[in-house]
Amino acid sequence: MTLSIRTTALHQNCQPKPRSVVASLREMIALSRQRRQLRALDDHMLADIGISRTEAVAEAQKPVWNAPLHWRK
Repeated sequence: MTLSIRTTALHQNCQPKPRSVVASLREMIALSRQRRQLRALDDHMLADIGISRTEAVAEAQKPVWNAPLHWRK
């Protein structure tokens, strides 16, 4: 019984923390670097990860603020 009360209390108090401006900038810089690296891969390496050249270029051209929520920490 105690375990379930503690677990319930933990779940109720687990709200996501607001991200700081510095953390957001770091994520944007990292995303930009990753997209440049993706674009620089040759066709053989892209084929290994299952991405076409067209998909890699399209991803690399996206702005840094355009990232899926599941990519963010």
